[in-house]
Amino acid sequence: MFTKSEKEELRKLNKKSLSVIDSVYLENGGILASPKTGRYPYIYPRDTCLILRVMNELGMYKEVRKSLRFLIDVQMEIGEWTQRYNKDGSPASYRPPQLDCNGLVLYMINEYYKKTQDKKFLEYAWNSIKLGIKFIKEHYIHEERLLFSLNSIHEWPPMESGFEIWVNITCYAGIKAASEIAEELKRGDMVEEWNDLATDIWIGISRRLIMDSKFIKVTNSHLISDPDVAEIAPYITKCLSVRERILRNTIKNIEKRLWDNELTGINRYLEKHGEEGRNNGGYGPYSMYTGWMAQYYLDLGRYDKSEKYIRWFLKYNRNYLIPEHVSTRERFLKWRAKAIEVGRYSHVGRREEAERVMRSEEYKKGLVFWVVPLTWGHAEYLSIYKKLLDNGLIN
Repeated sequence: MFTKSEKEELRKLNKKSLSVIDSVYLENGGILASPKTGRYPYIYPRDTCLILRVMNELGMYKEVRKSLRFLIDVQMEIGEWTQRYNKDGSPASYRPPQLDCNGLVLYMINEYYKKTQDKKFLEYAWNSIKLGIKFIKEHYIHEERLLFSLNSIHEWPPMESGFEIWVNITCYAGIKAASEIAEELKRGDMVEEWNDLATDIWIGISRRLIMDSKFIKVTNSHLISDPDVAEIAPYITKCLSVRERILRNTIKNIEKRLWDNELTGINRYLEKHGEEGRNNGGYGPYSMYTGWMAQYYLDLGRYDKSEKYIRWFLKYNRNYLIPEHVSTRERFLKWRAKAIEVGRYSHVGRREEAERVMRSEEYKKGLVFWVVPLTWGHAEYLSIYKKLLDNGLIN
């Protein structure tokens, strides 16, 4: 599958990934989405939980516990985990509520418990869990049996407002997790209530967010059935077996339509959905989502299918630092012109990151590495490497 020299490169990527996470892990348990000098020197609960998902797999339980405690301590009074926080834990959001963050935090608290049996931590988290569920329920539309949200994993309301797959799956997983925690803590009244809510949401997902035997992105007054990496949520949250037909159909559709024929790797959605300046840095494949595809096929036992995704990481790194995503100079200039035209270029660090890109060695060669390194991308690579080891594909 890999040559001796390629295995050595994979090992070096793994070592660097551990180093990157260590460098952005704060004393208070916060995890920066990028280094302090990068575009994302903030703590994003979504990124943090997906990074913790991998750290938990790696047995880094002390760090996982500390980061979950940080998240519990910064939860808003209304039960919300907002878009992002400063290093000191103060809110720094500029987006509408990120409902999936609530689901992900609850899910990760339970994932940590299942690995450690740390019941004392569950007791500490209990009030936060109740508040988190309360905030989720405020977005529940009983008639639809679904959660309504303004944005989701891409933080892009024009394509994500409505009943969206990532939000509903992550919150379903979070509510199920909370129900399991309530059972462990013998809070019987909460077990039934939360389990019933999770069941209702799954019914809503089955009725409204599955079409032609695969998951779809969003439904409301508008419907988007185009492929989107958000539709991989049931795999990420272990809601379905990797062999489940609907999940396999969804993965197949994503692979067919979001594979980047020029650059390789997986794009997050079809280019048209971000044309109004939202394709930051230029349309192109993302490290996190390319990583998900590699992980899925490794878990499925289709090592041959995983290889092309793993090779993406060998191809696109800067001295073993993994970018958020990759684009071409031509696509970058197309995005830049549109972002300037619609007034999105100078906001939230886009211009500064673009200037870093234009000074880079990759840009001189016609490539764009956007946000180097991205912590979440390194975490997903760590998961790939562990699966390669566990399956005896490297040593």
